[in-house]
Order: sequence, then C-alpha cells, then structure tokens
Amino acid sequence: MTDAHPPIKLFQFPRLFAIANLSPFCCKLETWLRMARIPYQVIDTSDPRRAPKGKLPFIEGAGRRITDTSLIVDDLAKTRGVDLDSRLDPSQRAIGVLVQRALEQHFAFVVLYTHFIRAEGWTYARATFGSVPTIARPLLASMVRRRMRKILWTQGVLRHADADIIEAGLRDWRAVLTVMGEGPFFFGGEPSGIDAIVFAALATTPLTPIASPIRDFLRSQPQCVAYAERRRGRFVPELAGAPERLAAV
Repeated sequence: MTDAHPPIKLFQFPRLFAIANLSPFCCKLETWLRMARIPYQVIDTSDPRRAPKGKLPFIEGAGRRITDTSLIVDDLAKTRGVDLDSRLDPSQRAIGVLVQRALEQHFAFVVLYTHFIRAEGWTYARATFGSVPTIARPLLASMVRRRMRKILWTQGVLRHADADIIEAGLRDWRAVLTVMGEGPFFFGGEPSGIDAIVFAALATTPLTPIASPIRDFLRSQPQCVAYAERRRGRFVPELAGAPERLAAV
C-alpha cells in the first residue's frame, strides 16, 4: 500500500536523548509514520523560523509541503489509505479526541516551559541547536527561546507561578491515566493513533534527564514507565536501551 509512494521528507528538530524527538509533535509524527509503515527521510532542522508557518515538524512530498501534525496525519491517512483507528468504537474515538486536546493543547505548553524556559530544562534542551554553526548558535538559541517565552505568555501559561504551571501539568496526566486502559496499548491489545500522541508526550519527560516534578510523578507510575518503554521498544527499537543522555543518533 505505502510502497508505491516515494519516501516523504520529514523536517524536524535534531534528535536528542534516547527518544524519537524532544519535541512532542515531532516525536508524535515520526512514531505515527512508523506505525503506519510510511517510508520517510528525516531532514534535521534546528531553525523553525524557516519552516512553513514557522513550525516544526512539516513534511514535503509530491510537490507539497504540509505543516501541523494533525493536518499531516489526516492528509497521509487519506492519500495512503491508512486508518489506525478503524477498530475503535465511538466512545473510544471521543476519549481519544479529549486526550489529544489535553496533551497537545495544554500539556505541550507545559513541556515547552519545563524544557526550554526552566533552567533545569534549558541546560539540556539548548543542545537542540547543536547542529547550528558555533558562531551563530548562541544568537539563534536566544532568539528561539525569546520566541518561546512570547508564545507561552500569549497562550497564558507563563503568566502563572512555577508551582501552578507544574500542578496544571500534573492534572493533565492524572486525567489521562484515569481513562488509559490496562492493556499494552491505550485502548487494549492493538495500537491506534492515540498511542503516537501519548507516547510522544510521555517520551519527552520520563525518558529524558530533564528534571521536574512532572518527570518525578510520571516515573513513579509503573503504568507510565512500562507503557513508554514498550512503545519505544516497538516503534523506535534502535533507541531501546540507549543511554538516556544520548545526544544524537
């Protein structure tokens, strides 16, 4: 089904640590592509300002560029005939939408704060710009970080105290874990699209060395750790067992 199409080009941040990507959206899309068995070629891109809409990831193929992971997934699902959610009932589909909203429309901003604004996170996350020429690296990193601060201020997260931001992120995960099934995947014994989203959100926190109370909480939940490790072992097996501080692969 997918072999008839040439590999798409996936533009995303360079890989850090032993996870697909520090960006939950880049990690989500690469995981979904592997789940859907769609061939792709990664193009490391450290400067999101050069991307369509100024956002990473985006894909290029068949003379088109598409940005926003939800739009990319919808487009590829239609053009490649892939439906990872075909076995889900209406209730499961509705839960999937709500979980996606919690993780992508709220928790993703908390991750942006903990990883790129908090000092504990920036110590590691600034390595994202490691592929940029040395002379330009500090300037680009500073510009991107200022842009992230502006985004978080406009969105509202950065208007709150650190403790309140952390607590809001913890509430997201307490809610998600309440509706998460006991099986190997979110909805039982087979993967669906929500697994790419949940794995991406998890991978960026407990599977990295970036310290935060949210990381501590998720690591204290055996269900979370086991789920993240299983997903990494199945969808990015080349990273399973790799050192946590892996800078690039």
